[in-house]
Amino acid sequence: MTGHVPVGIDRHIDTHRPVILRDDRSEDRSLLSRLRSDPLIEILDHRASVLDELRASRPTPNMDELDEPGRWVYYPWRRTVVWVLGPAAFRRLRLDRNRNKIAPAEQAQLGCLKIGVVGLSVGHAIAHTLALEGACGELRLADHDHMELSNLNRVPASLLDVGINKAVVTARRIAELDPYLRVEVFTDGLTEKTMPPFLDGLDLLIEECDSLDMKVRVRQEARSRGIPVLMETSDRGLFDVERFDQEPKRPLFHACSGRWTRGA
Repeated sequence: MTGHVPVGIDRHIDTHRPVILRDDRSEDRSLLSRLRSDPLIEILDHRASVLDELRASRPTPNMDELDEPGRWVYYPWRRTVVWVLGPAAFRRLRLDRNRNKIAPAEQAQLGCLKIGVVGLSVGHAIAHTLALEGACGELRLADHDHMELSNLNRVPASLLDVGINKAVVTARRIAELDPYLRVEVFTDGLTEKTMPPFLDGLDLLIEECDSLDMKVRVRQEARSRGIPVLMETSDRGLFDVERFDQEPKRPLFHACSGRWTRGA
């Protein structure tokens, strides 16, 4: 991570995770005090308007949501601290306008999914949309590559992100949307070493990498674990679905990829 970090807080810092702090914890109060006293740190506190919005939402929030303590979230790459609602109230209000397209039971079910995204160029928009809709409870992002200026024709990043790992750029953007969503990044991409911790326990794999060898290899591993695979490409608008959870013996790429997957 680059940029200014207040003294005494560096051990709490990650390259892509925000630091979540509570007023009722003495260690957190000490860190908050350091942050507030630092002239280079911006403090944003919109709790009055946010609480008004929560109270006005329908159906009426229950007392647990209304009484839930808020949090302070420090974004070191932004040098900013933001007050946010507690986890339950935050999720309820942030996803409030989904209610007419995603039923509450469906939203709860989606919120339990663990989804992996490989390749964070096209995958950036996919991962962000999943987070935006509250369609996952955990995201794992894998890409070994770094942002380049030429990536900015399709990746919703900025000049400030050039030189930063693509998975980290995506994770930071998601953290600024939802600091409570668990996001793990694999900045070495997928290798034989990183593939098991990336894939184990996933409910869904979204594959958007460039290497054909890796496309095949990751499908072999997903099939062996019964993980369904989705892939979207710009090649004639192809959207590929491989339900290895339902068809564990299905040939890779539906046996349409010729010699690359023959016998796989």
